[in-house]
Amino acid sequence: EKIIQQPVVKINLTEMYIDAATNFIKEKSGLYAASYTYCNCTTFSEQSSPFLLYMAFQHTHKPQFSGKLATNSCIRGEFGDALAELDWGVGQILEELEKDGVSDNTFVFFTSDNGPDLAFKTHAGVQGPLRCGKASTWDGGQRVPGIAWWPGKIRHGRTQELAATLDLFPTVMKLAGGKMPSVITDGVDMSPVLFENKESNRQNFVYYSQGSTPQTGLYALRLRQYKAHLYTRGGLCRNDYPDEVCRANYTLVAHSPPLLFNVDVDPSELYPLDPTEYA
Repeated sequence: EKIIQQPVVKINLTEMYIDAATNFIKEKSGLYAASYTYCNCTTFSEQSSPFLLYMAFQHTHKPQFSGKLATNSCIRGEFGDALAELDWGVGQILEELEKDGVSDNTFVFFTSDNGPDLAFKTHAGVQGPLRCGKASTWDGGQRVPGIAWWPGKIRHGRTQELAATLDLFPTVMKLAGGKMPSVITDGVDMSPVLFENKESNRQNFVYYSQGSTPQTGLYALRLRQYKAHLYTRGGLCRNDYPDEVCRANYTLVAHSPPLLFNVDVDPSELYPLDPTEYA
């Protein structure tokens, strides 16, 4: 292990990411000798071997940046340029899988860890119709893109079935023929949704806040299309944000009975249902 750069030169950081990722794929595919320019080293492989590539981009967190190809390329400003560069990087990885002849034997999943950090205004993402953003248990802070890709195995289309990033571990373990550890895990296998267009093995999800304590426990609970909020509080959001429940200074509120929403028909969580009708 050695320090490559300090401080980091961001203008070519994405190219370094992609150089490392694509050379790793080349090496594992067994088709090429992989030369890593960022560490001045070369590795050789004579046969393909299974691999796991976890690719975590700096984009689109602050500080936002982009290289020469993406800078000033979007009307969305710095955030748009950073997002465009991320998109380019993902495309380079997918092209490498196809070029090396392993795309039909590789499962790819693209997702995010949380909703937009609304404290940064136009330097953050947009949650669309969803309420609030990062650090909130409203869906704007929790629901994220989930895009699965495996040519010949996953059909084009979309699903409304429930899944979580917690489910990636057991799913990948099953696909790789691995054995789950003998401990309780929170994830479930997503294979029925991904490959068979069937109902999800996940029918519920629990939501905890950064402020959760043993006294409060979980903040919200999802069961199929229904979501119940036992507690609500603000997230990482400016105190002048139009929706006051999203603001950082919006203090903890307990709901008894819980706020109940059908998020299939009310994704913005604006119109609570009468809980007595669903008891």
